[in-house]
Amino acid sequence: MRGAVSEPSSPTLPPDDEPRRSRSTAIAAVAALLLALPFLVLGLFMLDVKARIELRCEPGGPCVLTQAGYLTREEATRFDPADVQSVRVERTRSARRESVPIFRPEVETAQGRFPLFHQWATEESEATAVVDQVKQYLAAPQQGRLELSHDDRRDSLRVGASFTGVGVLLLLFSGWLALRARAHRLAEHTASR
Repeated sequence: MRGAVSEPSSPTLPPDDEPRRSRSTAIAAVAALLLALPFLVLGLFMLDVKARIELRCEPGGPCVLTQAGYLTREEATRFDPADVQSVRVERTRSARRESVPIFRPEVETAQGRFPLFHQWATEESEATAVVDQVKQYLAAPQQGRLELSHDDRRDSLRVGASFTGVGVLLLLFSGWLALRARAHRLAEHTASR
């Protein structure tokens, strides 16, 4: 009968080479922070998609076309009613399998073509109603004012809020890990004395 098998002894590491909880927790905190950044950037980008379009015309002009997201707004163009070359409903077909016709009102000026909806509408009557309102104002711009707005920000709100929420949670988790790394570091420092 052979001798009893002895368990191999684990090598002892010098104190500087021992794995440290503070180091691994700090690495995890940095990793969570790096993971949070793309979610925050993409979330804020989606929240600021300029999907609300407003057209305001004063009596006699000028007309101001504004695009807004949830975070910022910007003036897309400013024009006089006399500069309008055409107002029409743009028609095309959906890229989806059903290939449904879709519609979007737009104003064409000397500065270019400007859609009055961010997303295409599936109902032609919705786009035609906007075109009729603009044409009615242009027929007698001195008689009144025009205020139109169309808000397509709902989809970007869902996606943007989801991404931002995940980013904030990861940021909080990273902060918690950083506090844990600091506590581990203090405990290691106290133990080494």
